[in-house]
This record gives sequence, structure tokens and C-alpha cells, in this order.
Amino acid sequence: MDRQLSILKAKAKPSDVIYTPGYLAMDMIEWLNPAGICLDPCRGDGAFYQRLPKGRIWCEIEEGKDFFDYNMSIDWIIGNPPYSIFENFLSHSFEIAPNVAFILPTNKVFQRQKIMQMINDYGGIKGIRIYGGGQRVDFPFGFSLGVFHFSKKYYGDTKIILSPKIDRRKLWPPGKGE
Repeated sequence: MDRQLSILKAKAKPSDVIYTPGYLAMDMIEWLNPAGICLDPCRGDGAFYQRLPKGRIWCEIEEGKDFFDYNMSIDWIIGNPPYSIFENFLSHSFEIAPNVAFILPTNKVFQRQKIMQMINDYGGIKGIRIYGGGQRVDFPFGFSLGVFHFSKKYYGDTKIILSPKIDRRKLWPPGKGE
């Protein structure tokens, strides 16, 4: 099964090693429908990267390409960031992309005023796709999990979608990936 690994040298904690199943990465990308240059900030073994449109790029600290060293402007950042340094990941993402989408425990976004202020200064949350408890989509915890689409200079309403049951067989669409 394709999985994404989010690890950042000594900055991240061992609990940050979360693999994203391929079917979930595919569901996210279909919902977001990204275009242009898309960056997977912590590629791991490619659950997101392989499903992004052509023109995709990646970072992976384990392969010497640290996301925090990446500074070129891009159209999208999509992935599963290390949760212990989510705030740093979000801040850097906002510096280089007008669209940022991360799969996260839903409480991560709303737990600190500093994060909410950072989001308000950037724009807003265009959409949230909630999957329910993480174990429902093969994550190793029961916390509510969702995809957050942060959009630069977006000040409209946030569309919240409660995701239907996902087909775990949906691993690869024709014509995408490598």
C-alpha cells in the first residue's frame, strides 16, 4: 500500500511518523482538484506525490530535500505534515503557496489562537473535508481527521463536508502518477 512518511530530523517527534493510505490521498486530491505546480512537502513513499498532476515536485528530509529549505513560489502544497511542528509547516507553506491543503486531526487547527491568527492573516479556510475518527481511514488514532484547504486572500465562508465512506479499492486513477 502506498503511504506517506512525514519525518523532519530532530525537530519532529517519533509520533509524527504517520503514513497516509493511497486511497485517502486520492480522495483528497480528487476533492481539491489542484492545478499548476504542486509540492508534496514530505513525500515519503509517494502517496500524495504519485497522484498529483504533472508538474509536481517534492521534498523529503530523509532524502536531503528539507521542506524548510524550499523557497520557490508554487501553486499548491498538499500533504500530511508532522503534527508536532504543524505550526512551522503551516507558516512556511503560507510563505510560498496560495493554496495549502493538509490532512490533520481537526483540533490541530483550532487549538491555539496563534494558529487562527496566522490563518486569518493569510486568508482563510476555503474548505474542510471531515473523515471522522482517524481509524475510519486507517490512521493510528481515533481523533477526528480532516483535510483543510487554506487559501490566500480568501475571506468567504468555509465549506464543510462530512465525507461519505471512502472506497479503499480506489488506489489509482487512469492517466495519473508515474
